Amino acid sequence: MNATVNEKVRNTVKQQMLRKDLNQTTLAKRVSMSRVNLVRLLSGRSGQVPESWQKVLDELGLELVAVPKGADTSRLFELDAASSLVLNDDE
Repeated sequence: MNATVNEKVRNTVKQQMLRKDLNQTTLAKRVSMSRVNLVRLLSGRSGQVPESWQKVLDELGLELVAVPKGADTSRLFELDAASSLVLNDDE
């Protein structure tokens, strides 16, 4: 079963928390959020990508992803002459 966009984003956030050695309490304080609300976000009980956006992304063959700020994403995708998004696999 493929993970949904929501699951992928949540998992990426959880992995980044581990990398940065951040627990839920500390992260919640840093973003001025209650720990309870952060737990809801991380568990998927709130903060879902709206269904209407999910339908649009699915139709266009796109997905929402979380990447580290400042990451060089310019090599991931490029627009071809017809303005369609193509994977840049020149590596």
